[in-house]
Amino acid sequence: MKKTVLIILAAASLLVGGVWIGLNTPGQARGRHVLVISIDGMGSSYYMNPPPGLAIPNIRSLIEHGSYAEAVEGVYPAVTYPSHTTLVTGRMPAEHGIYTNLSSRQAGKDPAAWFWFARDIRVPTLWDEARSHQLTTASVAWPVTARAPIDWDVPEIWDASKAAAPEPFYVARFMNPFVTLEVGLSLGLPGRNSEDDGNRTRIAEEFVMRHHPSLTLVHLEALDLAEHDRGPGSAQAIAALERDDVHLGEMLAAVRDAGMESSTDVFVLSDHGFLPVRRDVQPNQLLAKAGLLTIDSRGRVTGGKITTVINEGSFFVYWPDGEDFAAQVESALKPLRDQGLIYAEFDRQALKRMGADPQAQLAFEAADGARFVADARGSLVRELSYTNGDHGYLPSRPGLQASFIACGPDIRAGIDVGGIAMTQVGPILLEAMGIHDPSFGDRPPLDSIFKNQAH
Repeated sequence: MKKTVLIILAAASLLVGGVWIGLNTPGQARGRHVLVISIDGMGSSYYMNPPPGLAIPNIRSLIEHGSYAEAVEGVYPAVTYPSHTTLVTGRMPAEHGIYTNLSSRQAGKDPAAWFWFARDIRVPTLWDEARSHQLTTASVAWPVTARAPIDWDVPEIWDASKAAAPEPFYVARFMNPFVTLEVGLSLGLPGRNSEDDGNRTRIAEEFVMRHHPSLTLVHLEALDLAEHDRGPGSAQAIAALERDDVHLGEMLAAVRDAGMESSTDVFVLSDHGFLPVRRDVQPNQLLAKAGLLTIDSRGRVTGGKITTVINEGSFFVYWPDGEDFAAQVESALKPLRDQGLIYAEFDRQALKRMGADPQAQLAFEAADGARFVADARGSLVRELSYTNGDHGYLPSRPGLQASFIACGPDIRAGIDVGGIAMTQVGPILLEAMGIHDPSFGDRPPLDSIFKNQAH
């Protein structure tokens, strides 16, 4: 019955205008393959200074037999969508255009919409490079890939009017209908209580086994969700990372079963680390009291003279060029300073130097133990009953450093590259794909990890 439903869905999607992304006619997969697995929220401390009892044998094996970074400094704000786009472009958000998770810059309009669509990326990506070199690509839940020119793509996207949860029928609207049909026939619909990272792993295994893509991108998110709920290093976070290590082992087994082990370089990455949080802070409440934002009875922003984008660890403030609300914003937010709730402030020039959103006029960084939330009702500060976790802060703050691990037939063993910038990762992945393009990314690849440094 499940398969029948998906066949009908795939056939119907052929007739729906606006969701067709075109059938690709890619060349045959080449001899070299790259598998990229992003474990969302996996700070490098999980393998550099692991919590007691953490069992991640597959990650440990890749480190032992490959190369790794002690820390990867990411982008500002250190959130998922800008970070993942930097990983596949080698560029900072100011260049690639995915500035934050949230896409709206108009107060009260589409507040739950994210940068889901690949059309918003303004620079070449790894899948663009692959296509121009007649290589094949696959992606499973990688951020900002909806309607991307990827041969086998299951994008991460959800209905903004509902909770951010996977809905197969909604996601299928943004997939190539033949990919929908293939996944449906092979795997069926996910079970009601199935683990989402497990479902993502099964799809990735299917693509690897069936198609041997030159580049496969996979995004796992269970660790991030657990850290948001109970904080970094918590028992829940440890359990989630251990499950994702199992999923990593399953994908490595699929590579072996597909006969690709001798030609596949594997990269385990992350987008950011986490900081513990014990209190929520509502800056929009202060801005509404100052008449800069309007809110409804539920404390939701409905409009205003300015716009804010809350990134949990930070928030950015926007207003049209030619107007100046800086003094009013600074005055309205004085209680945050008085209560020690702000770690740092940045003006537009500082944000530009950091490669952050060029449209933002100001940014405010939350103090240790605090995060910003979009609500604007009740107390300005809410103490939490137990420790949560969050990110979106400056990527240089201790605990926010991301991960980089590489292992495979082209990768040298035992190489500790120390600290690297996130913009270095994309050129490394491109080089592993066998493509040498000096114009890709903002710096050359880290050749020291490759066995053949003329790679």
